[in-house]
Amino acid sequence: MAITYRDDLARQVQEACGENVYLCYQCKKCTAGCPVADHFDLTPHRLLRAVQLGQKEMVLRSRTIWLCAACEACSTRCPQGMDLPRIMDALKIMAAHEGVEPAVRPVPAFYAAALRGIKLFGRMYEAGLMGELYLRMALSGDLDRGQFFNRDVPLALRMLKTGKLKPLPPLTRRAKHRRKTTPAPGRQRVAYYPGCSLHGTAIEYDMSTRAIADKIGLELVEPNGWVCCGTTPTHSTDHLLSTVMPLKSLALIEQSGLSYVTVPCPSCFIRFRTALHDVTSDPQLREQVVAATKYTPSPELTVDHLLTTITERVGIEAVAAAVTRPLEGLKVVCYYGCVITRPPELTGATEYEYPMNMDHLVQALGTESLDWSYKTECCGVSLVFTQLPIVMDMSHKVLDNAKEVGAQAIVVACPLCQANLDMRQRQIGEQYGRTYNLPILYFTQLMGLAFGLEPAALGLDKHCVSAEPLLHSLLLVP
Repeated sequence: MAITYRDDLARQVQEACGENVYLCYQCKKCTAGCPVADHFDLTPHRLLRAVQLGQKEMVLRSRTIWLCAACEACSTRCPQGMDLPRIMDALKIMAAHEGVEPAVRPVPAFYAAALRGIKLFGRMYEAGLMGELYLRMALSGDLDRGQFFNRDVPLALRMLKTGKLKPLPPLTRRAKHRRKTTPAPGRQRVAYYPGCSLHGTAIEYDMSTRAIADKIGLELVEPNGWVCCGTTPTHSTDHLLSTVMPLKSLALIEQSGLSYVTVPCPSCFIRFRTALHDVTSDPQLREQVVAATKYTPSPELTVDHLLTTITERVGIEAVAAAVTRPLEGLKVVCYYGCVITRPPELTGATEYEYPMNMDHLVQALGTESLDWSYKTECCGVSLVFTQLPIVMDMSHKVLDNAKEVGAQAIVVACPLCQANLDMRQRQIGEQYGRTYNLPILYFTQLMGLAFGLEPAALGLDKHCVSAEPLLHSLLLVP
């Protein structure tokens, strides 16, 4: 029996995202490293083979394209350098344009709800997003009512009480903190893009970042009028929009006379780096973006994650010099998550599988940083609103390994990872019969404690898993 195939789907994918699926020779490294593969109907290498063979109906109706967490493990490890998450995005956009019913309905519903708030207010409106998404899921029969009423509603009320969830939408696009008009003497003046999470669910990350900046000689300048980077809802639905949105904020930064940007959120960081890469490498896209923004990034513009800014631009020696209360006796694991280091072609990371800069930083604060196996594994946060059982499966492995190696806390540099492991920790423990009691602390909060700052100034009272009993037992707070 003759084997036939069609190349039209492969050509469509290449036209949409520039990726040649025929480079795949089925080594299966993408599937071996994918943290969500067990939940797919088509594993990554099988999906690529189906695209090669032109099996369009199978591909566009698969669950796989909607469940991809975009953690970049596959693209980082692919011997052919293929960007599989970008292919997944192209297939999702194709399915939407062709009217194919999504196999996982809550995921595109999440994209729609998030984009509605972004387009209306310029930034993510988290309360509105959750309200619309839960309503859509209830109407479609996809809502787990027991989960919603017994766990999600009490969690939302706690977030409202601690100021981590804003009931009203962002009514202004002006910076929350007024920008200084003259540089502070002896300080490095850098642009600071907090992103939507740090003005909401990750407010303690913002508080602690601002609190430590003075201690290490940084002046953070938040640009007036910045907008959401677009995050997953844009790159999964509209490549042009996902490029335009980061560049709007970068244009404001360059107009202020600054050319170095520090970004605390890895999701925002990778969207900025991706946008800069794409407008440089794709002339047609660059023309469209310039037409939409009236802006072309300058070659001098640099975007770094906050962790890189502190460990490389400020320097670990300068951090160590600011320590007044060493955090001796505290054993932690450093959780980098997905996209601070991956893919290295965008992040510039050289130690992208087992990074150490956060470890070296916390060691300079006096803590003991432990080796472990889940340092760069994905926690699944892009699926947290729509596929919670998958997220809990991914996150419990992170918590289990941290506990197994003897960690007393997990240190993070991502607002999404922190929210997942902190807010859902009790529920995960109940689901898997574990007692974790692991505080999930931002590296900036640890820095603040070592610098002698008060816990309240660092937002430590806003976590679901309190760090206070641990810190008091080690005599690390007054």
